[in-house]
Amino acid sequence: MRRLIYVVVVAMAMVVVSCKETQHSVKMHDMETSVWGAVEEFVYDNSDSLSKRDLSIVVRYGSGYVADSVNVRVLAISPDSMVVEEPFTLRIPRIKEVRPMEQTFLYRRNVVLGRKGEYRFRITPDTIVEGISSVGIMVGEPAAKSDDK
Repeated sequence: MRRLIYVVVVAMAMVVVSCKETQHSVKMHDMETSVWGAVEEFVYDNSDSLSKRDLSIVVRYGSGYVADSVNVRVLAISPDSMVVEEPFTLRIPRIKEVRPMEQTFLYRRNVVLGRKGEYRFRITPDTIVEGISSVGIMVGEPAAKSDDK
């Protein structure tokens, strides 16, 4: 009996620990010539219609990037074909190093993707941007705020 209780307690602890793992989905698209000027579409297959998530835009860039910021249009299409589009500005810091850098920009915090199925995210720069080598979207668990305890 004692052994059975021990096995049950260990199994429950494993379930609790596995639920606490941070889960992220990152989709990236590479630019062949380090020039970004066209729409990039990302598909996220949502299986959880209750949890809150953060949506972030990820940008990899090199020393060829010289702009102060990049204005983009973000279009989201839900599985039931609901469409939302809005402007967003990526304030990408310049670098002096030769090696590429990666920046993650929080786009939306604590979003609930209320339908199961494929969500499509389209990110389009307003103008052609040089020095961008990859663009992506990250869907993940909300980041803990620094004042949370």
